Amino acid sequence: MKKLTYFLAAILSFVVCLGGVSPALAQLQPPSRGITTFYKTSEQQAQGVNTYGNILKYDVAIPNPDLSSHLPDTVDKFPDVYKRDLAQGRRKNGTNGSFTEGWFDFQASTAVTPGTNQLFTIKAPNGGRIYSVVAGLLASQCPLEIRTTEIAFFDNVDQAIKKANDLDKDKFLVYVSPNDDLTIKAFSELFYDSTTGKKKTNKDCFLVSGATQKVRVNFQSIFPLLPPQLQQPGRQAPFEYFPKYPNFIYLVNARNTLTDLGFRQIY
Repeated sequence: MKKLTYFLAAILSFVVCLGGVSPALAQLQPPSRGITTFYKTSEQQAQGVNTYGNILKYDVAIPNPDLSSHLPDTVDKFPDVYKRDLAQGRRKNGTNGSFTEGWFDFQASTAVTPGTNQLFTIKAPNGGRIYSVVAGLLASQCPLEIRTTEIAFFDNVDQAIKKANDLDKDKFLVYVSPNDDLTIKAFSELFYDSTTGKKKTNKDCFLVSGATQKVRVNFQSIFPLLPPQLQQPGRQAPFEYFPKYPNFIYLVNARNTLTDLGFRQIY
């Protein structure tokens, strides 16, 4: 159960948010860095996971480890376990999924809009934080394959909730969002058999590996925070990315609270 707690805290602390807090409240939360990095192959992704998780001590949210042995046996017991971890994540990390710095490396992909597959960073305004929603659209349930990964950034809780609800209506699995019920729904569908309600035993059917056929990253709500050369395209439309090599982009999501050691440069 301890490993489950660490994983859920990592998922919550990087990828998705409870937004719209006041600057005064944001200042009470620790500064943190969220990263999203694309890789061409699963082998390169594994090296990235080792670098972020084992060397730099980031909380790696995606790809997630095999936690099946730490989950309740039946889906009816899962919501209570998950709700406790949602609450613990908020106590430990402040607003779930929020960060003050975002580091992005999209170079290992083919961009629909030329010039957007770059390495770049963003920072929240003084006293503020950045919030995100992440969801996946399934290509197949077993083996688990993701057709499209949606990532969107906001500075307002109402916008984040609306985006999460819209993605859920469009049949996306909303991994984490301001709506706890959507988060529980997504992981219940991933970890448990929809017919029997029992925990899945084939890891190929429930592990989110980070392999995705397409990624859409929406900065439209916070486009002024992008580097100057990306602000106009970021304002106009979400950035879309496809694999450089068939058939997947392999992504890593991670987050780290910025203590004195947290300011180490990793690029």
